[in-house]
Amino acid sequence: RCARTSPATLLDMAVVLGIESSCDDTAVALVADGRVLLAETMASQADDFAAWGGVVPEIAARGHLLALPGLIDSTLAQAGLTLAAVDAVAVGAWPGLIGSLLAGVTAAKVLAARRGVPLIAVDHIQAHLAAIHLGRGDVPYPLVGLVASGGHSHYYRCLAPGRIELLGGTIDDAAGEAFDKAAATLGLGYPGGPRIDALAERGNARRFAFPRSFLADDTIRVSFAGLKTALLYQARGPLGRDPLALDEAGIADACASFQAAVIDALVGKLLLCVRREGVRTVAVGGGVACNRGLRVRLAHEASVHGLEVLLPEPRHCTDNAAMIAALGYHRWQRGEVAALDLAPLPTGTAGPRAPENRR
Repeated sequence: RCARTSPATLLDMAVVLGIESSCDDTAVALVADGRVLLAETMASQADDFAAWGGVVPEIAARGHLLALPGLIDSTLAQAGLTLAAVDAVAVGAWPGLIGSLLAGVTAAKVLAARRGVPLIAVDHIQAHLAAIHLGRGDVPYPLVGLVASGGHSHYYRCLAPGRIELLGGTIDDAAGEAFDKAAATLGLGYPGGPRIDALAERGNARRFAFPRSFLADDTIRVSFAGLKTALLYQARGPLGRDPLALDEAGIADACASFQAAVIDALVGKLLLCVRREGVRTVAVGGGVACNRGLRVRLAHEASVHGLEVLLPEPRHCTDNAAMIAALGYHRWQRGEVAALDLAPLPTGTAGPRAPENRR
C-alpha cells in the first residue's frame, strides 16, 4: 500500500521518481522526502526465466525497454500526479547487468532532461540499506548493515544513507545464489529462495548436519560453497550424480536444514560486526531479508542482545524502485548530482569488487 498524501502536503515535500532495472525486475516509484511512498509499479520477468533456470541478460534488457514507458505512466497515474510534480529523478546506475542498467539509466536521463530536474545516480547495494527509511522517521546512525541477496552477502558500517564502508562478507556465493542452487539440486525450480523458505516451515532443521563455514572464527567472512556441496552429496549420492534420493518429507527436511545453516552463518557474523562496531542498531536488506526464518531469528537475537533490527517491508527487500528513490533523495540533498552523460557500471561502489577510485 502507498501513503495517501494530499496535494497541499506535497507542496512542502520533495518528490523523487526512482527507476530500478539492475537485473530482471523493472520498477518505478515516487517517494516524497526519502520516506513517504506515493506510488510504485513493477514488472517481473521471473516467470519468463523459470524455464532457463536463471536470468538471460539479453532478454532481460529487452524486457526493461518494453516495460518502462508504461510503468512510468502508471506510477504517475497511481499517485494522481503529472511529471511536473517530480523534483528529481533517481536511477540504479550500478552494479548490475549492463544491458539492464542501460535501459533504466537512459529512461532516467530522458526524464530528467525533459523536466530540467537533477539526475541522481544510485548504487543498488547502498539502496537496499536505505530502504529502511521508507515509512520511518529518524533512523539512528551509525549502524551495521547486512545486504543479503542473489548476488551479495556483505556487511557494512553505515554512517548515513549511502555512506557505507565494507566490513566483510562472502568469499564465494551469495546467500540468495546458494538458495537458488540448492533449489535446483532438489528439483524445486527457479527462483529457489521462496520455495525453500516455504518447505522449510514444515521440515526438520536438525535432520541433516550441514556445515557452517567460518562460524567459529573471528573474521567477517562467510562461505556457502561447502554447504551447497554437502547438500548435493546428501541428495544425489557421494558423487552428486545420482537421481534425487529424497522423498517429499526428506526434501522438506533438507530445505529446513539448509536454510538453518545459511541463517546461522549470516546472523553469526552480523552479531560479530555489532560487537566490533559497538552499535545497537542493525539494518538488513536484499531479497534474502524476505526469508521468514531469517526474520524470526533476527527478532530473537534482537530480544536477547537488546538490539534494534530495522527491516524493510518484504516488497522493499527485493529489487524495487522505492529504495532507489529513497537513497536518491538523500544523495540529492547532499548535492551528489549526476551529469546527463551518466554511464552505468556493472560493478558498484559498495561491494568487494568496487573500483578503488570510486566513492
